Amino acid sequence: MVTLAQPPIGERVINEALGIGWANWDSPAHLAYSQRAMSAFWPTAVIAAPAQPQLLNYASSGLDLAQLVFTEPGTSRRLTADQMLNRRLYNDALLVMHRGEVIHESYRNGMLATDRHVNHSTTKSLTTVLLGLAIEEGLVDPAAPITDYLRPLADLPSWRKISVQHALDMRTGLDYAEHYEDPECICWSYFRATGYYPPLPDTARGYIDWVRHNMCDAIDEPGVRFAYASPITNALGMVAAEAFGQSVAQLLEEKIYRHIGAQHDAWLNLDPTGVAVTEGQLSLCLQDFARWASLFMNDGKNLAGKQVVPAAFIRDIVTSRRELRSAWKMGDYAHIFPQGQYRNQTYVLDAQCSQIAMLGIHGQFCFIDLHRQLMMVGYGSYPAQVDAIVVNAMQSLWNELRQCVSP
Repeated sequence: MVTLAQPPIGERVINEALGIGWANWDSPAHLAYSQRAMSAFWPTAVIAAPAQPQLLNYASSGLDLAQLVFTEPGTSRRLTADQMLNRRLYNDALLVMHRGEVIHESYRNGMLATDRHVNHSTTKSLTTVLLGLAIEEGLVDPAAPITDYLRPLADLPSWRKISVQHALDMRTGLDYAEHYEDPECICWSYFRATGYYPPLPDTARGYIDWVRHNMCDAIDEPGVRFAYASPITNALGMVAAEAFGQSVAQLLEEKIYRHIGAQHDAWLNLDPTGVAVTEGQLSLCLQDFARWASLFMNDGKNLAGKQVVPAAFIRDIVTSRRELRSAWKMGDYAHIFPQGQYRNQTYVLDAQCSQIAMLGIHGQFCFIDLHRQLMMVGYGSYPAQVDAIVVNAMQSLWNELRQCVSP
């Protein structure tokens, strides 16, 4: 049963002795602490784990990372696994699964297996599977205007032109930018309005208020260009809640979490008005991240072979589409994955659609190689939201580990 945990009124403290709180949680020195404690300063829906978890299968012979070397980002130098994980990725935890068996699991930087760690934007892919269920049940038409299911924004002309599928693919055409390195970027006002930081006087309060004042104009026709926009994912969560008549947290618990055999409760943070922040504020233990992400490797089935998410929704992600690749090439990330596309809130890395990824700031990721039946999930406390070093380090890790397993 979902319960609500409210942070104390007033100053919200993560670690009083260390001076870590709501206003400075993402200082690089604080991330290793704060990313395990997001309920300390957010209203939090606690998603209950089922009584009987689905135990992970462990291979009799695991992967010895100590035997591997990796290419350092930006040079031809070679690094050990410890150097790559600790000093380039600032990794907190890593789990590697091959053909349904765990071949590596490790924790570092103070994290324990029982800790919940914020997923940041890997949350987008994980929570959006609710739309797959709503579409399969005929409750949502992906071609319909998103405002058919989003009454608080139904009077905004630019939003009425956006279909549900446009939102799923980040091709809305809305005027918005998400450049973390620019302190004047509009994204920072969104983060403050939804609860990432203390509010400023006379600014928007909550997601809906912020959208109505800051994200209601278009610069492109919907469908033309991929443009990463975290606020869109919250709208998709609201669509699912409207379609099913339940809160996002209740839906995730009843339709996903209890069916993947999760071992520990999950946290889903809410904005000041109660809107679920499905774009980035899910916190999971590493093993439960693996259980949830494995749905994307197994056509929507859990590790016991039970269908949890419609196979059609997962297969739709890995269907190569010319219009998606064209939209991707017009976006800001085309140089990272030149053969990529983006579908259903998930990155497709290659034109053959054999590799997919979920990515979150500060080093959160899930990488899946479908041909090899290989999945890696990781948590990190990288000191910047994102930069070339962490992106290249992830790719080096993925590529090296791919070579260690058979297709």
